[in-house]
Amino acid sequence: MMANRALKVLHVEDDFADAMLVQHAVCEAGDLDIAFEVARTLRDAKRLLGRNDYDLVLLDLRLPDSIHPRDTLETTQSHAGDTPILILSGSMSVDAARLPDDIARLDKNESFRKSCGDVPVHLAHRIREAVGEADIQTI
Repeated sequence: MMANRALKVLHVEDDFADAMLVQHAVCEAGDLDIAFEVARTLRDAKRLLGRNDYDLVLLDLRLPDSIHPRDTLETTQSHAGDTPILILSGSMSVDAARLPDDIARLDKNESFRKSCGDVPVHLAHRIREAVGEADIQTI
C-alpha cells in the first residue's frame, strides 16, 4: 500500500445499519485512514472486486444472493485474488465450523457487545492484523 492513500476496504454487508456501525466504530478509533466501499450482495462484491483494487475485504457470510457461508467465502476468495479477507459476521457461532481454520474471522455479535471493552480499538486492531500492520497508514 502506498503511504499517501487511505486503506481501501470493501465491506460486503447487506444490512446498512451494520455497515454504518462498523464504519463509525473504525472511524471512532481514530488512528486508521480508511476508505470504505459497501457491497450489499455477492454479485455487487464480485463486480467491484473485478473493477477495483482493495487492501481488505470485510465479509458477511450470509447475503441475499448467497446464504451458504462456505459458498460466500469461496466465491469471494476466487474474485479477491491476493486481497486479505476478514469475515465479520453475526452468524459466526453457527458458521465457524464450516470455515477453514486459517481464515481471519470476527463475530459481529461478540465484538459489539459492551462487555468487550473498547469496540473501536478492538475492530481497528483486527483490521490491522488482517492486512498486516506494516501496510497500514495511520493518521
